[in-house]
Amino acid sequence: MSFRSLSVNHFSQYQETLSALPDAKERYSFIKELYQRLTINEEELEALQFEAALTEIQEQHDLQKDAFRNDHQVLKSIRKAIDDRILAVEQKLYLGLPDDLAEMDRLIAEQEAIVADQEQLNENELALLEKMSQSDISYGKKLAALDQSKTNREVPLKSKLERQLAQVAEAEKQTAFRTGIISMVIILLIPIILDYFAYLLGLNGKTDTRLIFTHYVFLISLILIEFFYAQRIKILVAAFLAKKQGDLFLNEISASLESIEKSKRKLTINRN
Repeated sequence: MSFRSLSVNHFSQYQETLSALPDAKERYSFIKELYQRLTINEEELEALQFEAALTEIQEQHDLQKDAFRNDHQVLKSIRKAIDDRILAVEQKLYLGLPDDLAEMDRLIAEQEAIVADQEQLNENELALLEKMSQSDISYGKKLAALDQSKTNREVPLKSKLERQLAQVAEAEKQTAFRTGIISMVIILLIPIILDYFAYLLGLNGKTDTRLIFTHYVFLISLILIEFFYAQRIKILVAAFLAKKQGDLFLNEISASLESIEKSKRKLTINRN
């Protein structure tokens, strides 16, 4: 069975629905449904958190790639400048060795400088390639860690729901137990009260016995209540107890839902 997520705006309707349910079992079933729907809200929040984290990782990687592109363009410009210098030297040498020793020294110095600049450029290019490689590796690791964290969060969510449903089931058992005791007290108390009034009015005759079971008003009223009203009393008591316990669960669900929706709104605002 598929469930829809809960809405803060419709929470008053959930309260009205719970109050309108006449049977304790139906109320606890509705509470279980609300917890299952609350899990959908938590899954939606985790999906937003995952998307936000993924976007942040992607943006950081894109910024690094842009920086690498800029660095690469700078290195390309440097290489072009070196190529131009090499071409200029070759053109001069193509015309023959200069007779001027000073000019010859300048050409030799330029060639040595070009070689040194080429070596430095090669080192810078290798360093840039290493940075790009490390960036890609780091990016892959972050994506893998993010995927793993998503998987790791699914198990606690499932365990949390199971724990919540178990709490509701335990509360339902406690309600059934208390209903039995309270109903029995009520079923016995009403005949006792009626018998007491009958005693005051002298309807029990002149018997001197103190045994309550010898009083026919008590016995008749007990039998009538047991046959005609006992089940109704149990239903009313169970519904009353279930409503009180249900209100506690609703408060817990409401607080969790408010926290989840607040986090979702914050993530949405940050993305925009």
